[in-house]
Parts: sequence; structure tokens; C-alpha cells
Amino acid sequence: MEHTNSANSVSLQPQGYILVKLVGKQDFLSMDEVAKQCKELTDQIRMQRKPILGLVDFSQDQGFSTGTNKAVMRALEEIEYDRIAMFGTNAVLGEVTKTVIAALGKADRTKVFGTREEALAWLLMRDPVHGYGN
Repeated sequence: MEHTNSANSVSLQPQGYILVKLVGKQDFLSMDEVAKQCKELTDQIRMQRKPILGLVDFSQDQGFSTGTNKAVMRALEEIEYDRIAMFGTNAVLGEVTKTVIAALGKADRTKVFGTREEALAWLLMRDPVHGYGN
């Protein structure tokens, strides 16, 4: 199995959300590494008693495999989060992602958007129940 590049990045943004940029063709190993980095950041944020918010950028992603899908599903199951917004996916991947999210029972806090602007607007909107957002 060819391992993908390490151009993916996971970083905590000044607005308080985790930004995940996926670059190039993904496989199980690359997505597993991204998940580990996300888990480290979510643990830090949780210790500060802040909401766990994530923005996933698929705009430079060149495709997923069965192994990738498995790694993503595992990460979405294992990492506790308040909201994740995804954008930049192609239509097929977007529909598959929505189906996986619904199957995991997380459709209310995990959404797929066409643009970064739409994704950020939803991600950072005020949540009167949980008290986070703008």
C-alpha cells in the first residue's frame, strides 16, 4: 500500500476551532495520523472546558479509499466533539459523508457544506444551549 504524502495539517485556530486540511490522496494511515493529531488537540481543549469545534477542508483532497472511509468513521466515533463542519467535497463524497454521519447518529452536529464561508458560519454560530460560538 502506498502511503500518502504528509502535507495534511491539523492546527488550532485563533477563533478556537481545529482546522484539518487534507491534501492529496488519502489512505488509512494518513487519516489515522490526522485523527491522532485531532485527538491530542481535543484533549487539550477539553481540559480548558471549551467546546470542541472542527473545520475539515477537503478542497485539496484527491480521493478516498475504503481504508480512508474506515479511518474517518473510527475517528468520528472515537473523538468527542460539539460540532464539525466539512467543505470542499465532491458531490459523491459529500453524499457518502452525510450517510456515514447519519448512521453514527451525529447529523445534528456534523454538517457538509459547499464553501468554507458556509461551513464557518454554521460552525461558529452562537449556540444558546451550550453557550459557544459568536
